[in-house]
Amino acid sequence: MIMVLPMQTHSAKMRRFLAALLVLVASGGGLSLPARAETSAQFDVSASIEPGCRVDGLGGAGDAGLIGTLDFGTDSSLSTATHSATTTAAQAIRLRCTPGLGLSMTVDGGSHAASGQRHLQRGGDASARIAYQLCRDAACSQPIAIGGVTGVAVDAANAEDVRLPLHALLTLPGGLAPGVYDDRLTVTLTW
Repeated sequence: MIMVLPMQTHSAKMRRFLAALLVLVASGGGLSLPARAETSAQFDVSASIEPGCRVDGLGGAGDAGLIGTLDFGTDSSLSTATHSATTTAAQAIRLRCTPGLGLSMTVDGGSHAASGQRHLQRGGDASARIAYQLCRDAACSQPIAIGGVTGVAVDAANAEDVRLPLHALLTLPGGLAPGVYDDRLTVTLTW
């Protein structure tokens, strides 16, 4: 037997079937599908770079070691000659600083300072001394006072190898006992 239904009826049944299917799908139809959610947040990343210096060969407790030697040379015990010396050309440490940095140095009075004056001394004999001047220029027109703060220029030209302006001048008094006269100074750098 063949049954023919009017077109409207068939179409109405189809609409009810599709509507039921949509309800089933929309409600999940008993199927458990994973929930999906996306969230995002931002965070900052930063670094602060400050100007400073690096002393190659830096020892413990801030001790950089020997900067160099102010060597006045050798002369006769009777000489009254004037001698100069500098550590600038033969500076033993390498100091690198940010160009434009405010670098300063302070130099103490050394091992044999007396009456505001630095001295070389022969061994342990406090009566065998030679006064000398420490300066920031070769002509010694800019003295470095004991404990005084002295600026050191740092620019693009010398930033990778800053030389400390350490020059010295002494005049021998004549009649000195022969021997080695020496002193040891401590330089403190601040930036």
